[in-house]
Amino acid sequence: MTNTILIVGAERGLGLGLAEQFLVRGWSVVGTARVGADTRALRALGADDPARLSLAVIDVTKRSDIAPLLDELGDRRFDVVYFNAGIFGPVHQSVTVATDDEFAQVMLTNTFGPIRLAHHLLDRLEPDGTYCFMSSHRGSTAINLEGGLELYRASKVALNMLARGLWATNRDHGPRGLTVLSIHPGWVRTAMGTLDGTVEAEMDLEPSVRGIAAVVERHRGSGENLYRDWEDRPLDW
Repeated sequence: MTNTILIVGAERGLGLGLAEQFLVRGWSVVGTARVGADTRALRALGADDPARLSLAVIDVTKRSDIAPLLDELGDRRFDVVYFNAGIFGPVHQSVTVATDDEFAQVMLTNTFGPIRLAHHLLDRLEPDGTYCFMSSHRGSTAINLEGGLELYRASKVALNMLARGLWATNRDHGPRGLTVLSIHPGWVRTAMGTLDGTVEAEMDLEPSVRGIAAVVERHRGSGENLYRDWEDRPLDW
C-alpha cells in the first residue's frame, strides 16, 4: 500500500521541495496552498504520475477554512501530516518595535494556526500516524545564547510546546500512540530563508528536504515526540 502524506503549505520553498522528495520516494502527496497562490510548480510535480499528487486549499490563519478543507479531503486518511506553513515576520524582529498586528500574525501563522488545524485532522490520521511540524533551532530555549529574532523565536518555542501538548494528550492514538516530530530544516536558500534575497542562507534546498524526508521515514509511527534537525541530530528543548 502506498504511503500518503498531507503537506500543509506546499506551493513553494520547503513545502514544494518536500512534495517532490516524497513523490520521488513513492509516496502519494496532497499539498495545500492558499486561495490565489501560484500552484503551477506544485502541479508540475505530478505530471508524470498525476494519481499520486492532488491539491487542496487552506489558509491556516483562517478558522473558516478548516471545514471546507475537511470536506475537500473527504474520507482520505494520512500516514503523515507535515505542517510547513510559516512566516519570518517583520525584519526588525523586536518585541519593543513590533505592532500588535505584527506579533499576532507571526503567532497565528507559525503557531496557533498549524496546531489548531492539527487538532481537527486527528481523525484523518492512520492509527500509527505522524504529525510533523516545521520548527527551527531558534525554537530551543536551551541553545539560545545570542538573543535576537524575538518574534520568530517566540513563535517556534510556542509551536514546540503546543506540539508537545498535542502529543501528550493523544498518547492513546493508535497502537503506539501519536508520533509528533518537530524538525529544524537548516537555514535553507528559499525566499523565506534569504528574506527574498536580502541575506545569504547556509544550504541548498535539496539536501534539506532529502534529510527531512529521511528523518520522517525513520521515526514515523514510533509514538515519540522528538525535536531533531534535518540530519536527525537531537536538539535541546
